Amino acid sequence: MPTIAQWDVNNECNLNCKHCRVSEKNDHKKLSLNEAKKLISELWYNGVTMLNLSGGEPFLRKDIFEILDYTEKFEDIVITTNGTLLDDEKCRKLATYKNIKLSISLDGLEETHDKFRGKKGAFNKVIELLPILQKYNIKYAIKYTLSQETKKDVIEVLRLVAKKGAKEFNTRRVILAGNAEKNMILKNQEYQNIIKHIIEECKKLNVNFKTGDPLLIPVFSEIFGIDIKKDDLTKIYAGCQAGDEIIYIDYKGNIGPCSYIPKFAENIKDKSLDDILENNKLFIDLKNYKNKLKGKCEKCTYKTICGGCRASAIAFKNSILEEDPLCLV
Repeated sequence: MPTIAQWDVNNECNLNCKHCRVSEKNDHKKLSLNEAKKLISELWYNGVTMLNLSGGEPFLRKDIFEILDYTEKFEDIVITTNGTLLDDEKCRKLATYKNIKLSISLDGLEETHDKFRGKKGAFNKVIELLPILQKYNIKYAIKYTLSQETKKDVIEVLRLVAKKGAKEFNTRRVILAGNAEKNMILKNQEYQNIIKHIIEECKKLNVNFKTGDPLLIPVFSEIFGIDIKKDDLTKIYAGCQAGDEIIYIDYKGNIGPCSYIPKFAENIKDKSLDDILENNKLFIDLKNYKNKLKGKCEKCTYKTICGGCRASAIAFKNSILEEDPLCLV
């Protein structure tokens, strides 16, 4: 059963990001507060301990704090946000929740970030937010999307946020979903070189390196020459666990394996979560998908701890079981 869930609490946003996986931005079909509470209860009773609240932009939802009031039993609540709507008053409220951490998007210096995110002033809003978070002792990570457009600024942004007090830097390359296009994606060798540089810089700055890329950790020793145990990187999420350890709920209540995989099982309004997870064919197939992989993923020595990114397999190969063409091995 899954221990991690990502739920898009809404579908509207105040930015217009080039790589956004959400193509339809409206909010008239989102779960009501009562439906949201029912979902949260079902997630809890099915063993989910970490809940990622995403969107859209979660802080556009007027009842977001009422939702947070209902999540106090979870070990970790991560709110993925662009950071532009948070002010001193909202941060003071957030500080009362002890299980909350923010994942704040920042994808370049001012010109790059504002262009990538589709709104002038977005960069400065994030930079102005960081001392407020520090003031209220709110945990946060900087989330950096690596693309052909944003790659040039990553080290300078890392140094800047470290100077501002950031303790965690989370990055991965852009995923081919939603508005993202193939020409945004870094080539393997370039991606590998940049990640190695980021890791080295994080060590110098005493910033924790994290990644949302399920493929990086299994190949650290071979590709990067890094001992993950020695460097205390074992807590970084490793391997694609879509539909097994991780599930996704869109803003309408549809249950799927991952926010980047355009496949859904059923809707939480129609069936209970445990029924969907136990009996829907999509989740039954994903529980044993590593035994059904094709191409180079089928024969890979890292298959059991990695499995390739299933979202990339669908995007490039049109099959959830095909090989991952972006693998670094």
